[in-house]
Amino acid sequence: MKIAIFGGSFDPVHAEHVNIVRAAREKLGTDKIIVMPANIPPHKQGKNLASPQDRLNMAKLAFAGIPGCEVSSYELNAGGTSYTCRTLAHFRQKYPDATLYWLVGADMLEDFPTWKDPESILSMAELVACSREGEHVNFKAEQLRFFAKYRKGFRVLEFTGRDISSTKARVLAAFGEDLKPYLLEDVIAYIQANGLYRVECVKEALTFLKPARKKHTVSVALTATAAAAKYKADERSVILAAGLHDSAKNMDLSDPKLQGFSIQEQVPAPVLHQYTGAYLAEHYFGVKDEDVLNAVRYHTSGRPAMSTLEKLIFLSDMLEPGRDFPKVDKLRAYFAKDLNECMFRALDHQIKYLRKGKGEIYPLSFRAYEYYKNLRRN
Repeated sequence: MKIAIFGGSFDPVHAEHVNIVRAAREKLGTDKIIVMPANIPPHKQGKNLASPQDRLNMAKLAFAGIPGCEVSSYELNAGGTSYTCRTLAHFRQKYPDATLYWLVGADMLEDFPTWKDPESILSMAELVACSREGEHVNFKAEQLRFFAKYRKGFRVLEFTGRDISSTKARVLAAFGEDLKPYLLEDVIAYIQANGLYRVECVKEALTFLKPARKKHTVSVALTATAAAAKYKADERSVILAAGLHDSAKNMDLSDPKLQGFSIQEQVPAPVLHQYTGAYLAEHYFGVKDEDVLNAVRYHTSGRPAMSTLEKLIFLSDMLEPGRDFPKVDKLRAYFAKDLNECMFRALDHQIKYLRKGKGEIYPLSFRAYEYYKNLRRN
């Protein structure tokens, strides 16, 4: 008997998850596939935005009708952190004579050595790396690394699909964007009926923007949330700050929503909306989180000693895919590796651009540049 186990947050379950299960059934010749929503994934502590029951319900909707596939509540019922080695030990005891496969996304291979007791995992099941056709993964190098460390390799399972992530789906749901290209209709209906991932003020803020600015705002949110896990930033805060960062961009100072706003210093016109946006976030939308407010307040100018959230919003605003300027790809490469180095280089680019007569250098931006330049020397 061949049994494949597919674990994950499924927050929410998306079309790629379903494609993986269908490919496993066809190419591995499995008799049973067990889909396993995690209670608390070790690598995503505190990151689940939907409840365990909601994630279980969505998984049941998504995988209904696939022959030989069942959705298990084992890890949810077990509670606590969900470790693969413990789950496999349970199913190895339950199916002592079965061939077990553990399905993972190919992007998880690099982190596999950090999993709890990886040797035990490989002794109980064959690891199957699920890779989208056309996805660029150096499996030869990964196999060599696995053999050198564990004396075992892994199987590669290719499937047909598109680049989808649960993170992207959550952001699009928060912004009220179309989810049909990414999620099954039953899952979309469940999300909408239960108000999952909804951030009402973000949806309203988008109505204040012109179409091009709205597109930019969604792109900033997608860019920032894609980096949030790496830099240990709270996803809800990232979505909120990204969604509100340009909320006053197309708003006149005479707008009633800005009644009471004032600023004592002379601010260049391209910078002013960061301050009106922060005012709008606090006084109209009722945001109290000072980190979120500061991320909006300094997303154009930057400032010395920015928080991780502030840096994510500043850099995502500058580097989202819709931006195109010389050396933007180099800055994006730094963004993926080191936020402080990227801040220095981004501010350096900004100041050099303004010095060419393209605009006024705001003193706060220059102080931020000096701060991150000095940080490199220490």
